Amino acid sequence: MARKLTPRKRVLQALRVCVPQLGVNSLRRFEHGWDNHVYELNHSLVAKLSKSSVGGFKLLKEACLLPHLRAELGEIIPRELAKCVVNIEGEECVLLVYEAIRGWVSTQRGMRLTTSTHEVCHMLAQLMEKIHSISPPNECSEMVPVHDTPRKWAEALRSEVFRLIDMAGSALPSRLRNTILERVVEYAKRLQSLGFTPKLIHGDIDPRNLLVDDTGCLVGLIDWGEAAVGDPAIDYAGLFYVEEHIGKHVLEIQREEYPQYLSPRVGFHRDLAPLYWVAYGASSGNHNLTEAGLRLLRESFPS
Repeated sequence: MARKLTPRKRVLQALRVCVPQLGVNSLRRFEHGWDNHVYELNHSLVAKLSKSSVGGFKLLKEACLLPHLRAELGEIIPRELAKCVVNIEGEECVLLVYEAIRGWVSTQRGMRLTTSTHEVCHMLAQLMEKIHSISPPNECSEMVPVHDTPRKWAEALRSEVFRLIDMAGSALPSRLRNTILERVVEYAKRLQSLGFTPKLIHGDIDPRNLLVDDTGCLVGLIDWGEAAVGDPAIDYAGLFYVEEHIGKHVLEIQREEYPQYLSPRVGFHRDLAPLYWVAYGASSGNHNLTEAGLRLLRESFPS
């Protein structure tokens, strides 16, 4: 049996097929990238190659959205350079190449070195409001899921939770799993009365996807593969994992909804987020990520 290509060689093959005119002078793998192999290319570009059909669909969605988002949000959105579907070892993969944004992942540098917390929070609140005011372009309509009622959003949540639980496997203790499922069912019922105004959401706001400069100012918002029309509460929930007090302050000063209406929905998504850590940690063999997720889930979902 032929030995499978390494991720690096798969990316190199995809680049040769899709952008043969692009010389590869350097290729450095990024640590993060749950659904894709992600590499820094030639010190100035990012190359993402899907690991699965799910990852491929997300990359095609991201590629479709990037030009429209850049027109609306400016240079914090990467400029797409190339995308294509390529067959590698009998698998259909998607390659996306875009210009790298010069900045630091916010977990590495922090979001308020010389920028005040108040300024950072106002900047993030304005960004959330701007994102949620954008209408997905018609050409991306078949790629951007629309969960525009409490019932549809609840169904999407249940489906995603089942997917993550399946990925987590035995790493997620059965008692904790059952408690999470019970809470999801309860929340789906509450959502019918809570309601929400459906908007375009990033869907994966967290420290890995927010890039900052040397002063702590936001310079990039990347990874739009989870974008959908749904409850904007999920984006505000992600800010709590940037820094909890930043998440709280943005929630207080945002102008989309009264905080008392938004907070219960934000709280649910904030509590559920570590399930991603457990699922992707278990599937990739990242024990530290799995354990960090389990610790937070046990705090939020005591059985």
